[in-house]
Amino acid sequence: MHEIFYLRGFEEPWWQFDGWEKDIVSCKEFDNYEDALIYFNQMKQTLTQDFSFQKSKGEAAIAFWNREEWAFCEDCEEDMQIYHGLLWIYNKKPIESF
Repeated sequence: MHEIFYLRGFEEPWWQFDGWEKDIVSCKEFDNYEDALIYFNQMKQTLTQDFSFQKSKGEAAIAFWNREEWAFCEDCEEDMQIYHGLLWIYNKKPIESF
């Protein structure tokens, strides 16, 4: 099972710290690789247009952000950057490349 997650939170999507699931905005599931790849690339293109900065870890975990999008982190007790993440997971494990 291929899962493509769109995340919004204080960490880049590859960290997957405890509780990372709270940052899930949406998740789309696919039975086959080709459909997952098409959707991932469409999401990547959209997010690239919407955000000024991006950083990736491998091909299947990408963080997007704009410098002006910050929010107060109660656990950290300070304002922190908000990241929009795209993460591809296959059979419950993050993949690094296609």
